[in-house]
Amino acid sequence: MVKAGRVHSLSRRAAQYGTVADNVRLDWPAVLRRQHEIVTTFQPPVAGLEKLGASVALGRASFLDPHTVEVDGVRLAGEKIVIAAGAGPVIPDMPGRELAITSDDLLFLPDFPRSLTMIGGGAIGVEMASAFRDLGTDVTVIARDGEILPGFDPDVAGYLRQVLEAKGVAFRLNVQVERLDARPGATTVRLNDGSQVTSAVVCVAAGRRFHPRMLGAERLGLETAGLGLRVTPYLRSSISHIYAAGDAAGRRQLTPVAAYEGRIAALNALQGDTVRADETVVPQVIFATPEAASVGLTHGEAEARGIPCAVARHDMRGASNGVASGENGGYLKLVFDPVTQRLLGAQMICYAAAELIQFCVLAIRAGTSADAVAAQLSVHPSHGERLLKIFGADLREPCEP
Repeated sequence: MVKAGRVHSLSRRAAQYGTVADNVRLDWPAVLRRQHEIVTTFQPPVAGLEKLGASVALGRASFLDPHTVEVDGVRLAGEKIVIAAGAGPVIPDMPGRELAITSDDLLFLPDFPRSLTMIGGGAIGVEMASAFRDLGTDVTVIARDGEILPGFDPDVAGYLRQVLEAKGVAFRLNVQVERLDARPGATTVRLNDGSQVTSAVVCVAAGRRFHPRMLGAERLGLETAGLGLRVTPYLRSSISHIYAAGDAAGRRQLTPVAAYEGRIAALNALQGDTVRADETVVPQVIFATPEAASVGLTHGEAEARGIPCAVARHDMRGASNGVASGENGGYLKLVFDPVTQRLLGAQMICYAAAELIQFCVLAIRAGTSADAVAAQLSVHPSHGERLLKIFGADLREPCEP
């Protein structure tokens, strides 16, 4: 969906690159077909799993007892069990909630929404707002916090919000939804400040959560914590023979984390608790246009923990590849150890943030000094060229006490 939005938006601006693209229009059914094809492509190949010796049962699983699950009438028993069932969208309890859809529904709407209200200013809300605005939808984002993307420092999140506002996304911050009302062909969101927003579609993007009832396991006594099950560092649940991974483990709701935890949970279930899940350095990317990325400590976290640090803030405009490609601009914020100049954390808004953040992941894990990172030869033109220059710039300021 994000890529479809980027291509559509770029096509409408093709003249600035010297290409005349008259009468650009959106083929929504084609967008949906492509999405279905991609989802199918990434489904795990059953034949490949069976070739490795696994028995595969496709269907909806439900626990019958702590050692037995049923999949479409077929009972499967296991001495050890790993739950990696993902999570479901959270829908707040409010009058008219049945009038809203979830982000799962939004990705495959049969009709293209001319107007859309996103309830939630987190990752999903911002990604969908950006994508649908690029596709031509009038979008409003409603958030209860004072800024979008609560996990980011406010100045970084605010930069992205301003970029999206310039593209036409409207934001209503510091407000609570009181109820939803039906209108002919539309839905009205009424807010606690007395105002309202009406659109063709209202989507709730208030996060996702795993609950044992998703697998009929609410009677097993599995303890929950955070966004999923309570687990040990070895991903063992409160029931000794049941392990959890990914969203079910309730730690980090990210695809690479789920894959990482899946391997560890399976290994510990089979061989005993031998490997701890280490998630101290986990990158996160918000796939808006431009992208937002973060890894390590934010400036706010460092201050809250009393960790001495130095901060570097830089405008990303002028990167060679950004100027050449027409995808110029961005904002970078780096947090360093003031003595060793080792990177403690990074946040950025950039058209290549998903790739650039991995430089920062490696720098944090390796404990590399800023000067050592800056000493690398960079590709020209590239967005990374500007990042490496910034690592070497002597423009850091001490954190405020």
